[in-house]
Amino acid sequence: MASLTLTDDGSPDQASWDRLVEAVNQRYLKWDEAGLESIDAMRGWSSFENLFRISPVPIMEQDYSALEDWMGGLRDQGVTSLREHLGDDIEAIREIVPMIRIVAANPAAVIAVGLPLESLIGPIDPRIVNEGSEGGWLNQLDAVWNREPEAHSSYTAATANGKIYDAESILSAPLIDGEPDFSRVVFTVFDVTGHRNEERRMQELMEAKNRFLASVSHEIRTPLTAILGFARIIEDDRTLNDDDRALMISSIVQYSQEVADLVEDLLVAARADMGQLEVANIRFDVAAQLVKTLQAGGSFTADVTVESEADPIWAIGDPTRIRQILRNLLTNAERYGGSTVTVRVTSDDGRVYVDVADDGPVLANIERERIFEPYYRIADNPGLPGSVGIGLAISRQLALLMRGSLDYRRQGDLGYFRLALPAARH
Repeated sequence: MASLTLTDDGSPDQASWDRLVEAVNQRYLKWDEAGLESIDAMRGWSSFENLFRISPVPIMEQDYSALEDWMGGLRDQGVTSLREHLGDDIEAIREIVPMIRIVAANPAAVIAVGLPLESLIGPIDPRIVNEGSEGGWLNQLDAVWNREPEAHSSYTAATANGKIYDAESILSAPLIDGEPDFSRVVFTVFDVTGHRNEERRMQELMEAKNRFLASVSHEIRTPLTAILGFARIIEDDRTLNDDDRALMISSIVQYSQEVADLVEDLLVAARADMGQLEVANIRFDVAAQLVKTLQAGGSFTADVTVESEADPIWAIGDPTRIRQILRNLLTNAERYGGSTVTVRVTSDDGRVYVDVADDGPVLANIERERIFEPYYRIADNPGLPGSVGIGLAISRQLALLMRGSLDYRRQGDLGYFRLALPAARH
């Protein structure tokens, strides 16, 4: 029998596939010629066999007779539940499956199992019983135990050479006088990896949306509660001295700015999702925008050291959006960084660089790109409100729109967010 050769991406080599189909056709043709007596019967049988051979879905005919005999012995020993008898013991399942014989298999089944047809026909090879497939095998075995003619299973399957995929299978036993005949079972398996990946993606989106809504509610409610509380005290308490009143008014301004910043981030994210986000393309002084950002106030501006190799340093972009990026980077440093925050502005080779560095915890490699994904958050800092998870994402989008970039790297004890922008010509 011809063997099947797979390409690097796991798909069958076309020439070897054609040889395999031809070999299977020739084998069935010999069986037809030897066993069929009338041309009418031959036409009917040939139609079924051709459908079996050319189906893109893996189909196997299986014989569970030996397994039924073994199960009869278990019943004689007093076993009442096969599931309880086997549990989830993968080794016990591997010992049992060779009792199932594969009588016939189409070319698609050869690919799904990953064994040549001559190895596939006969007792099932225990190698295809992989970790993660226990539930599927138990459903099959339980159907035979309970004499149920059908069983549907979802599980993680693997080919004999170790390729993992999401699978769904259907076991169907023909009914003879109302009883299932497990000596002629049709077993069909489907690769549903694409479908499952889409389900997982949608689930992740739903979870992200729920976290997003909860975080937005929390981030807005916290400053609004403070704003409302201070405003009511100012309105109702006539005994407040000027210093206390000024402190409360300052707090109201700060919390109001936090809400305004969050709303601005949300609006920018919405416009970006709709493809309607635009940026200006003008010459501006980066160092001056950094000063404006710090002068705007807010807890994220405290204890920030600024270094600049020159003053001014000119770049091309949108000054308003640069301040938004700087605000998000400084807020991120406040929430997740260490006590030392330094902003350094430099220029080189036609680019202007703004590095925001802090001595906070080391980010795992897998998180160094994920932090730029919308709604992704690393573990929250106790005592600080939960982040919505869009600040870094929209900051990178804005940087790209201005023909720049925003990246993260770790160097020594410091983590760096680097904003790069086109330098303006003098």
